[in-house]
Amino acid sequence: MNAPKFAGLAGKSKSQIEEAYWRLRQDILEGALIPGEKLRIEHLRDKYQFGASGIREALSRLISDGLVDSEAQRGFWVAQISREDLRDLTGARKVIEVEALRQAIMFGDVVWEARVVAAKYTLERFETSVAQENDADVMAWERANREFHIALISGCPIRRLVDLSEHLYDQVMRYRHRTTLRRSFPRAGLSSDHIKIVSYTLARNADAACAKLAEHIDSIAMKAEVSIFGKEKQVRRPPHAAEAAKSRA
Repeated sequence: MNAPKFAGLAGKSKSQIEEAYWRLRQDILEGALIPGEKLRIEHLRDKYQFGASGIREALSRLISDGLVDSEAQRGFWVAQISREDLRDLTGARKVIEVEALRQAIMFGDVVWEARVVAAKYTLERFETSVAQENDADVMAWERANREFHIALISGCPIRRLVDLSEHLYDQVMRYRHRTTLRRSFPRAGLSSDHIKIVSYTLARNADAACAKLAEHIDSIAMKAEVSIFGKEKQVRRPPHAAEAAKSRA
C-alpha cells in the first residue's frame, strides 16, 4: 500500500492541511467560492487562518479532485463549470451510481436496508418539518439528499464504485448550488422519485430501481442545466440541407 501523501509531515501540520482541504472543498462545492474565482494564497491564508504551505497542499489535492485548476506562473482558481461538463458528469453517474445500486440490491444485507430506511426517514422528516426555506435550509436539505443517495448504494460490495459515486455526486453539487432554482419542500413527504426508488430497492427489483434512479439523475440534471445555462438553442439547417438529409434517410 502506498504511504499517505502527508505521512512525512508533523502531526499538527498534517491536521492543518486536512482541515484546510475540507474547508476549501466545502466552500467550493457549496458555492461560497465560485467557478473561475482566483484563489490567492495570501487571501486564503487570512480567510481560513492556515499557513501558506498548508493552503498550497490543500489546493494541490483539490486539483486532483477536479475542483481547482492551476497553471505555472498564474496560480490557482476554482474550476469552471459548463453545460458539457454537467452532461459528462450526468452520464458518468448513470453508469457508475446506477451500477452501484444494482450491486447493492444484489448483495446488500439487512443492515444496508436499515440504512436506506433511516436515510429516507431523515430526508422525509426534514421536508415535512422545516419552518423556512432559506439558503441554510436548502443546503441542509442538499446534505440530507446526498446522504440518502449514498445510503442507497452503501450495500455495494465494490468499494471503488461507491467512492466514485460519491466523487461524482460531489462534483454535481457544484451545479446544484449554482442553480437559480430554490427547493420548495413538499410538506407532504418525499418526492415521488425517491419513494419509488426506495420501494423498488427494498423489494429487490433491481431493474425497476436502476431505471428510476437513472431517470431521476437525468431529470434533476436537466433542470439544473436549464436553470444555469438556459435552454439550448436548436441549430436550424438550411432548407436544402434538410431536404437532402431526408432524401438520404
